[in-house]
Amino acid sequence: MTRDKSTSSHQVALLATGDEICNGDIINSNSQEIAQRLFSQGIQVGTHMSVSDNLADLETAMRFLLQNHNALIITGGLGPTSDDLTRVALAQVLQRPLVFDEPTWQAIVARLDRFGIHTPPESNRQQALFPKDATIIPNPNGTAAGCMAKQTNDDGLEQFIFMLPGPPVECLPLFDNTVLPTLKNNHFQKIVHYDKWLLFNISEAEIAEKLDKIAQPFDCMTGYRFWYPYIECKLYSNNEVDFATVLPLIKNAIAPYLIGDGKSTASELLKREILTLNETLTICDFATGGLLESVLKTPETNSRLNFSYDIKNMSAELQVTITGLAEFWQQEEDHRSTTLEMTFMNHGKQQADNASIPYRGYRVKQYAVEFICNQIYIFLRSLKHS
Repeated sequence: MTRDKSTSSHQVALLATGDEICNGDIINSNSQEIAQRLFSQGIQVGTHMSVSDNLADLETAMRFLLQNHNALIITGGLGPTSDDLTRVALAQVLQRPLVFDEPTWQAIVARLDRFGIHTPPESNRQQALFPKDATIIPNPNGTAAGCMAKQTNDDGLEQFIFMLPGPPVECLPLFDNTVLPTLKNNHFQKIVHYDKWLLFNISEAEIAEKLDKIAQPFDCMTGYRFWYPYIECKLYSNNEVDFATVLPLIKNAIAPYLIGDGKSTASELLKREILTLNETLTICDFATGGLLESVLKTPETNSRLNFSYDIKNMSAELQVTITGLAEFWQQEEDHRSTTLEMTFMNHGKQQADNASIPYRGYRVKQYAVEFICNQIYIFLRSLKHS
């Protein structure tokens, strides 16, 4: 990523708590998702940290992050067990007592009662404890309510600290509904102009070399994320004139690597296109070992999409047959490319398409699925204009 020297200091820190994260038992998906949502709203994220369920370590991590950030989002450690210590650590960092909140406790009691637990364990009472003067964030999806606390640091700056539950199904709705609006309302948005695209069939190093050279003379920043088989590239700036100058240059450079407008994957585009069909699309996939079907078959597409492997008895009017990836199935590792053969049938009219795609071992199936989806998408779109 290239940055201009005028970029403001980092605004928001993310702290994920839990032995299970530090030990690698689970992936810290909350921080990734929250960071992406913040950045997409023009809010710059600084340090990410993970810390174990140890009171001293929790306090040290919180104090460290609050030294250099104006906001801190803490996830996890709000359960009813003895190792859920986040609220205790936060109270000590803020130098405030924990206060029992009766409405939160009654919400916990009511929720447990709905699940057949008519006498809540005493340990659940700790989930109704919050640092004094904190604003409680109710959790409709669990017993662990979050909270927001504010303090003024040694430099006289107001800091926002958010405490959220760990399970993503509980954490992310609280973030979307309370944390993000609060940060936006308190002027944390710093990146004004922003755009991003998904690129296909180019490496991260190749596209970075092209785009960094374009952006370097201007007050703009580029960013990249490898998301096989795509590369997500970003352009952002606080300078409206420079952004407007660079944007068309970037779009021209990335045009050969876009699928659609570059905002959706080929499989996402194809699924949406399938929903517009007035007849069933039948796919005979002898290449991806069922991966294509697992990607495309959803409750929404099910009525318009059929996968069949009995090609001899096929009578579908709208049909695609796919073969290939022989090098993968034969475990031949010394190839740089492999071949896909696709046959498209439209009410008796047939066309064939053979393509060579990069061979990257087991990941070739992921690439093939997106490549196939793009070819089918182009085929279906062409029918509307024929």
